[in-house]
Amino acid sequence: MQFDLKRIGPGLLFTGAAIEFLTALFYVIINYKLISSKHTHETWRPSKKLHVLGRLGILFLIGFSVWFLFTL
Repeated sequence: MQFDLKRIGPGLLFTGAAIEFLTALFYVIINYKLISSKHTHETWRPSKKLHVLGRLGILFLIGFSVWFLFTL
């Protein structure tokens, strides 16, 4: 069996990139919840300014993910 990489390669690359990009959103939200929770010592938790910046970053990533899905 022989594979034509010129035909399969771009689609496989795009699929991998899309899955990686969309799972990054999941990891960002989980990481933010964990670092902001009671399981993290108070001295290691982010300040209020960093909480705002983190939430803005998550909103930006959600917006960009929605745009990405609609422009497929």
